[in-house]
Amino acid sequence: MPMRRMRRRSAAVLLLLAAFAVASCAGPVGIPPAPGVPSPSAEASAPEVVVSDTSTPGAADLEALAGMHVFFAHRSVGADIMEMGVPAVYAAAGAQPPPDGFGDHWLDQTDDPATKLADFDRWVREDGVGERADVAFMKLGYVDILADTDVQRLFDQYRAMMDALESDYPEVVFLHATVSVTAWDPENNAAIEAFNALMRDRYADTGRLYDLAAVVSTCADGTPARGETAEGAVYYRICDEFTRDGGHLNEHGATVAASALLRLLVSVAL
Repeated sequence: MPMRRMRRRSAAVLLLLAAFAVASCAGPVGIPPAPGVPSPSAEASAPEVVVSDTSTPGAADLEALAGMHVFFAHRSVGADIMEMGVPAVYAAAGAQPPPDGFGDHWLDQTDDPATKLADFDRWVREDGVGERADVAFMKLGYVDILADTDVQRLFDQYRAMMDALESDYPEVVFLHATVSVTAWDPENNAAIEAFNALMRDRYADTGRLYDLAAVVSTCADGTPARGETAEGAVYYRICDEFTRDGGHLNEHGATVAASALLRLLVSVAL
């Protein structure tokens, strides 16, 4: 796949990032599945979502990223990945992190997750990301999808924005990220899983999906942290070994998540 960096860039990796604000995602227990959450009968045969490749990129893999300019917009779970996980992966490979360091941008956040979509769109269109970046993507957070969220409407908004950006900026590779899950409210996690299922259905086959939810819910023994709500909706939760508080990542979880992200970026670069 041709990329602008291969024609005109030799600079080290520039990752323009955003951090994810610490916020509780716990919601009321016992709320029926929200619009967009599949019915129990539809969930009964839902496949398990697991990550088969948990390898850590080596120095040669990371070298393939030299010169790639990546814009990743998020808040604090993303900051865990980029501030703890990425340096740990580079250290394990015996390689130096990008010499230019990491830029940070915090996505605007309100009670309406569409605020984050609008902020990402603005960064691409008005703040030069569409002209500078080789790869760009954003991540919604677990505070954005609760039990009563209309996940179909939110996904439709996200897809419409990304379709327009991909059309207007064909030289930028736009990635897509699933929403990370928590150790908290099953109904909230079920709504997150409904949104993530829409993301997988649309983007998994493109080779451009960063399935963060699958990464953090695939435990060290290879099994998924999977459950069902009282109404029968399937949900996933973050594995205990990956989190420091039930929502944010600890160093181990951040390293595992960063490894998955860097593997995806390497595949995009090749």
